[in-house]
Amino acid sequence: MDQVAETAIDDVVHGAVHFGSGGGGDPYLGQQLLTATIRRHGPVPLVRADELAPDALVLPVVSGGTPHALIEKAHSAAEAEILRSAVETRAGRKCAAVLPVQLGSVNVAVPLAVAAELGLPCLDVDLMRRTLPSIDMTLLRLAGLPVPPITVVGGAGVVAEFSSGADTVLSELVRAVMPALGLVALISAYRVTAGDCARLGVAGSISECARIGAGLADVSPAHPDGYEPYLRACGGRLVCTGTVAEIVQHSADGWPRGVVSVRTPEGFVRIDFQNENLVLSREGTVLATVPDLIGLADAETGAMTQTVDLAVGQDVHVITSPVDDRWHTPEGLAVVGPRAFGYAVDPVRFDGAIPAVGTR
Repeated sequence: MDQVAETAIDDVVHGAVHFGSGGGGDPYLGQQLLTATIRRHGPVPLVRADELAPDALVLPVVSGGTPHALIEKAHSAAEAEILRSAVETRAGRKCAAVLPVQLGSVNVAVPLAVAAELGLPCLDVDLMRRTLPSIDMTLLRLAGLPVPPITVVGGAGVVAEFSSGADTVLSELVRAVMPALGLVALISAYRVTAGDCARLGVAGSISECARIGAGLADVSPAHPDGYEPYLRACGGRLVCTGTVAEIVQHSADGWPRGVVSVRTPEGFVRIDFQNENLVLSREGTVLATVPDLIGLADAETGAMTQTVDLAVGQDVHVITSPVDDRWHTPEGLAVVGPRAFGYAVDPVRFDGAIPAVGTR
């Protein structure tokens, strides 16, 4: 792709839902935000990192906020201008393009909208190749680049900046200021050049969202092989089909966490989630874990759905798909494997087979 026009928005945003792994924000919100922006400013140009000068400064953008707050409060053009100004002032030079930090319906739509508002191209690159809950969980950080400086811009134009510190401390500080900023903010982190992105980022990310979204648009949920267009596009596998039997969740800190139980012919399937789906198991047998993607599709409509939007009695398909291999290295798993999220299980890459009950 060389641009994102209005006709491509549905495919791009719905393809990004795939990378949300049950999280990533409401796709309707992303669609509406991006549609309104493109109607004002025209299509958003996409560029490859190697099309820019290696030392060109880029503007990483991620939308921070809890799911319920993002539904009620969208980002503004003023926030985008303040964010760019803060990053450019600190760096002492202009930004050449906007860089999506993660993939997910909101965090694909928001960087594209920010690029349109600022009159900049958007890099067809991202730093996670999925949705992850923390700004330090990127392939850039995995390669040793520091997370700070971090700039957080709230809806009232309030700016919080963190110039140094340990990743875990900075992550907690960013979360700590979010309530005072209205639980929604634009965030930028890292000092990134186009050369860094060409070397370490994941190329073709927005284009990949569009391709997977087109596969989802071709799904025929009533047909036995109706998900093949989508599964071919994402390299995924349909694990099982069942009915949501129970949902237990809490969000004391504003971020949803919990467990979903799905009744299937092979037994009960359990999905543990923290924003995103992280562990898939069946009666004690772990089938798949983060960093691989664990998605849920509504069996009636074929649409990928957020875990927080599930309802008891809903029929769903459970689908797994791969991520960038760098997340499956020992270093990657230390950052985004199941134990990094507090689950005392070893990482499992789903291979398409359903193990017998009681096997490991």
